[in-house]
Amino acid sequence: MSRDFCVHTWPCSYYLELEKRWVPGKLWLTSLSLKFLTDKTGDFLVSFPLADIIEIKKEASHFIFSSVTILEKGHVKHWFSSLQPNRNVVFHIIEHFWRELLLSQPGGAVEASSSRMTKGKELTGLMSCSQKRLEDAARVLHYQGEQLDSITSSLDNMESDLDVADR
Repeated sequence: MSRDFCVHTWPCSYYLELEKRWVPGKLWLTSLSLKFLTDKTGDFLVSFPLADIIEIKKEASHFIFSSVTILEKGHVKHWFSSLQPNRNVVFHIIEHFWRELLLSQPGGAVEASSSRMTKGKELTGLMSCSQKRLEDAARVLHYQGEQLDSITSSLDNMESDLDVADR
């Protein structure tokens, strides 16, 4: 039984560098690989394992088209553009599966678990520090609100005194 199953597909365009043109099709994310299927022929134009990805970036081609670029081992760069629903959604999903695959690989599991432990402690510390800061901010805001109420009361008294003086 294969662990490689289709997670999601997105309509997009792939840049063929040799021909200097964009090819419409679908980007397939599977649990272990990334593939591009052309609309015209129905063939997989590009297919590579997620484990071979070195870097995933958001870039712009020709300063106009938002793209996702994927740098593969051997420094082969793949450009995907016209991503639906949008570039950020596709980027985050691909990056998530890529990082999960990297963390689950043998050899990286011990490092990942110790890293997760320290990251977990770090995140818990940040969370408690944030909670303390929010509590302090709430106290200060409450005190400032009381001061504003006092100022408003004083201004009301002054206004009534001025009304009496006018009469």
